[in-house]
Parts: sequence; structure tokens; C-alpha cells
Amino acid sequence: MDFKLFLNFRAKLLLSLMLVVLVVTGTTAYLVEQNAQARYQEALDAKFQEQMRLFSALQETGRRAVLEKCRAVSRSVRLRAALEENDAEDLYQNAATELQDLFDANSSVKPNLDSQVPRALFFRFVGSNGRVVSPGDFPAGTVVKGSLDQALASSGRALDDAADQTIGYIAANNRKDLGALREVVLTKIVDWNGRSLGGLALGFGVRDLISFERNAETISASGIWLRQRLYMNSGMSAAERETLTHALAAAIGRRPSGHFSVDYHNEPHLLFFKALAPATQFEPAYEVCLYSLGAALRQQQTLRWKIIGLGTLILAGGFIGSVFLTRELSAPVDKIVAGSVENLTLRRRAEQDLVAANRELEAALRELKATQQQVIQQERLRALGEMASGIAHDFNNTLTPILGFTDLLLERPEILKDTGEAKRFLDLLRTSAKDAASIVRRLREFYRPLETNDEIAPVDLTALVTQVVSLTEPKWRQQAQANGCTVQVKTEISPVAPVAGDESALREALTNLIFNAVDAMPSGGVITLRVTPESGQAVLQVCDSGTGMTEEVRQRCLEPFFSTKGDHGTGLGLAMVYGIVKRHGGTLDLASQLGQGTTFTLRIPFAEPAENIETEKTDAPAARSPLNVLVVDDESGTREVISAFLRCDGHSVTTASNGCEGLREFKAQPFDVIVTDRAMPEMNGDQMAGMIKLTRPDIPIVLLTGFGVATTDQPPAGIDVVLNKPVTLNTLLSTIETLRDAA
Repeated sequence: MDFKLFLNFRAKLLLSLMLVVLVVTGTTAYLVEQNAQARYQEALDAKFQEQMRLFSALQETGRRAVLEKCRAVSRSVRLRAALEENDAEDLYQNAATELQDLFDANSSVKPNLDSQVPRALFFRFVGSNGRVVSPGDFPAGTVVKGSLDQALASSGRALDDAADQTIGYIAANNRKDLGALREVVLTKIVDWNGRSLGGLALGFGVRDLISFERNAETISASGIWLRQRLYMNSGMSAAERETLTHALAAAIGRRPSGHFSVDYHNEPHLLFFKALAPATQFEPAYEVCLYSLGAALRQQQTLRWKIIGLGTLILAGGFIGSVFLTRELSAPVDKIVAGSVENLTLRRRAEQDLVAANRELEAALRELKATQQQVIQQERLRALGEMASGIAHDFNNTLTPILGFTDLLLERPEILKDTGEAKRFLDLLRTSAKDAASIVRRLREFYRPLETNDEIAPVDLTALVTQVVSLTEPKWRQQAQANGCTVQVKTEISPVAPVAGDESALREALTNLIFNAVDAMPSGGVITLRVTPESGQAVLQVCDSGTGMTEEVRQRCLEPFFSTKGDHGTGLGLAMVYGIVKRHGGTLDLASQLGQGTTFTLRIPFAEPAENIETEKTDAPAARSPLNVLVVDDESGTREVISAFLRCDGHSVTTASNGCEGLREFKAQPFDVIVTDRAMPEMNGDQMAGMIKLTRPDIPIVLLTGFGVATTDQPPAGIDVVLNKPVTLNTLLSTIETLRDAA
């Protein structure tokens, strides 16, 4: 099988080389033959053009004298008077006298081509009406008067278009040779005022315009083409004349000069044509010349045989060279055929090795994917742990004032006797609790922009700074003193306009900055809070005299989970601050040097001015007629708080620990309002509300949820209002009053 492939390769290679030699030889022969024929045609064209140039020069010499003589005759007073009076006898007699050196009525000898001054064959006058003035019996050089007068009919039109003189050709009779043609010189005759009186037509015989030897091999015939008719002194058949006439009519219609191939006397010829007197006002005439291509064909035949002989020698040499070249080029193929069996064995062995390697790679890929899943799971657990630590960090910050003020109230009962101080502690406790609820809403909102449905209200930074200093006092005073150091907090507050934003979020951000400042001063120091206005913004600065930061730490301190506190830090505090500032449309700048402290600069835009700003009501709405309310929640603490809210407002409250128990209580007695939790065992709040609405679709149902569902979302089926946990006293009571009014 391999040996057959080798033979096929050698045969194809030899055939390809021979084909290349054949194509190159044939192409060369064709190009040489075409080039020789083109050069021969160019030589014929040059010869025709040279003969036309020589003839034009000779003709112009004699024609110049004729034109001047005709102009002199046209200015004769006697001729003008006779032409104007239409006196034909006097006109022709006077003209014969004037033209006696050009016209000899008794001479029948045709002048030869070497005459310096040609002899006219006739002369005629054309009147101002364009008609020929008949000479009568006067011998004006014509025998067949009717045919000549008819041929001169076009002189009237030519006379109108000519400015002074024009030269053209006419057919004097119906013959088809050159003897039927006349060359006419037409001269306009005008009076003293420039008015046209007519013209003088002087006719000459048309000679063989191109001089050639009759025995020449190349030139077969010449003639003139006039008015779609060929005039030629040669013995051609009617069929040949008709063929040449059709070919000339088509060629002259496309261009004024040129050549094309024709068959004449059963032999190929080149027919050349060129316009005679291109500026004539008569019918255009063309010189025609036939050149035989017999000599060229004989030369081409001889050249073709030479090329064939040379090509045969080249082919033979090429074929012989192809055999030797094929043998040399196929030598590597011999080696390939010899080693094909060994290569086939090696290839099969490589394929088997590749299959085994693929199996090992697939197993390694499966192990890699399993390891990747384990790493991803570990990273998720680590991220969850860091998030949990972060949440604990933020909640510890919020719980610090709650536990601190609660301990004070419990350990020092005498504070309760001071109503103002106790109320201040309770306000701080409620503020910290609200901040804890706000942390839950913003766990995943580090860099989320402030949305249109978020709470936006004017915030007084002066009051906020004072409040945060009081809230963080347990951290920067008691805890610092417990560690044996002293931390002072100074405030430098200038009057500024309120800013627009979330008071709880801004309080949390400022609290984080103060706690970080305390942690950065392990040996104590001074924390300075400044509030100043600056071009439509409020500038809040938190400066400490602590350890400061390196450039690397300063560049990364705002990244989530980046911390320099080890296990005691989560890296979420400053990231939370940055996110809050960005949500409020502000900027956060940080300046710090190692050993010289740190300064955080917050810039927050002022709030838009408003005429009437509603403030949050701190007092509960006025009590109205008591309601019978069903409270359903699986958390006992939540049931107690909600029940206490409602009982303080004078309402009657019945509680249930889950949805099934709530349905039983609903069937046992009538209720005016139902307040239920959403996530409960056995039956959740949505399911219980749907079943209650089937019986009493008009009863208001308030759904409490701790999963952060926005109150602006569409409530679930059967629910009238959704409230987020933790709910405040005013929010719950105002919602119930709104539902009562709507009902």
C-alpha cells in the first residue's frame, strides 16, 4: 500500500513538472506571435499616416494658389454686378476671363500629381437663394449638366455655414470609381455692405490622394468614403463592396479615424480610414486604404514554425530535466516510505499514552474542583465569621451606652429621683436602641447610594455632636480611666445650617470615629470635634493625638475587613463610615502621620431650605374609644412590649403564641384589630391573615416582621400594613388610629 502511494507521488510530480514546462512554452509562443502581429500593424498605421501627411503637404501647396485666386475673383466688381442682376451670360464670360489660368475649357488632359497649380474641371456660381446659376450654352467645364447641378445642390447649405471659403467633395455622376468625385472649392461673394450675393464653386478632379506603387505587396487598394458610399479604383465584387460599405459605416460612426480587419480578395487585410478636410461645411469625406496582411501571415507562419521547433526542443529538455528533478525530489519520499511503519507504531503508542494522560488529567481536574469547592466553602465561612465579628463590633458600640446608662439607673436609684437627668438617660437609651435597629438595615449597604424612599430629614450637626459625645462617654471616660489613662474630648462648633440625611446613620458614623480615636490613644490624649461651614457644605472634623498611621495603612484603612487591631478588630468600622458619607452625597478625607495623630474630615451638603418642617412627635396620640386587639407573636418579649403599648393607650389586649392559637382566639370573641408576627411555628402570619380575611374581610391586620421588608412594598394578600421590627410606640399607635379612621 505504501509503495503504491510512493509511485503515485512520483507520477504526479513528473506530470506536474511537464505541465508547467508545457504551459510556459505555450504562453511564450503566444505572446511572441501577438507581439509580432501588433508591431506589424503599428508599422502599417505609421506608413498610412506618413503618406497622408506627405499628400496633405503637396496638396496644400497647389491649393493655396487656388484659394487666393478664388478670393481675388470673388472681389471682382463686374462679377458682383452680374451675380446681383442674375445675368448668367455676363457672369460666366467674365469668370472665364478671370479664371483662364486655372480653367481651360478646351483641355481634356487630366493634370498629373506633380502639377504645381492644379487645373479646374468646371466652375459654377451659386445664387443667394442657394441654387446653382445655370451657365446655359457657355462651356463651363461639364458635359452632364443635370447630374452636376444636382450634386452642387449641397453647396447652398455649405455657403450659408461657411465664413469665407470651404473645401469639400461631391459625386458628379453615378459611377463607383474615383472619377465620379470632384473636389470643390467654394468661395463666398459679398457686396460692399457685407450682404451675401452667392458663391463661386470651382471643381477639380479627385486624384489618387495617396501615392503608392501598384506592385507593392502591402497596399491593395485605396479610395474615398462619401455619403455612405465607397469610391475605389479596383476590381472588387459587389459582395466585397457591400461588406466593406457596412464595415466602414459602423466604424466611422464610432470614431473619425482608425483601422480594422477585413477579408478582401479572399485574403485578410487591414482597412485604414481618416477624415479629409475635417473642417469642411460639405458632407464629410474619408480616405480609405487597404493593406494586405499576406506578408504578415507568412512571417507569422515562419515564426510559428520556429517557435514550435524551439518549443519542442525546450519541452524535450524540460521533460528530461523533469525526470531527473523528480528523482531528486522524491528521494525524501523514499525515506518517508521506508520509515512509515515505524512512524505508525510510534503514533499508536503516542495515542495510547495520550489517552492515559487524559485520564490522569481528568482525575486531577476532579480533585482540583473538589479542592476548589472546599476552599470556597472555607472562604465563605471565614467571611461569615468576619461579618459576624463586624456585626458584634457595631452592636457592642451601640450597646455600650445602653448597658452603661442601665447600670447607672439600677445601681444608683437616687438618679431616678432627678426627673430631668433620668429622662436624659432614657432618651439616650432610646437613641442607642434606634441605632441598633438602623445597623440591621444597613448591614449590606456599605456603598449603596441614598435612595429616594430613604428617610431624609434636616439634621442639626451641633445637637448631633453634643449627643454623640454624651453617648460615647462610657467609652472615652470610664473605660479609659479603667485602663489608667485620661482621654479628653473637646468641641469647637460654629453655627451651621442643618444637613440632609439620616440622623441615626450620621450618629453611627461619628460614634465609630470617636471609638477609633480612643483605640488609637492607648496612653490617653485629646479628641477634638470641629463643625464649620464651607461653601454650601458642613465640615465635620474628628482629630486625635494618637499613634497615627503609616502610608500603607492610610491607603487601605477604608477597605472592608482591613484591620490593624488583630483579633480585636473587624475592619468594618471605617468602611461603614465611608459608606454612610457616600450615601449622603458627601466626601471623606483622611490625613495622618505616624506618631502625630489622625484627622478625619467629613463634608456633607446642607439641606434644602423649607418653610414648614414637621418634627417627629414625641407624645402619643390622644386616646379615643378603646379597641379589642389580638396580638399574635411567638416571642414572649415582643408580645409583652406590644401589649404594654396598647394597654397604655387604653385598649383591651388578648395574646396568642402562634397562628393556630390566634385563629382559636379569633373564633372565640370579636376583635377590632389584629397585630401579628410574620415568621411563627405551625402557622405563619400570612397564612393566618388569609384565613381570617375569608371570614371578616373588613378587619384591619397589621403584620410585624424582622426580615427588613420595606414598608413601601406591596403588602402580602390579607395584610393591610407591614411594620418593621423593632416598632416604636408612636408608630404602632398612629398606624392603628389610621386603620380605625379608614374603617
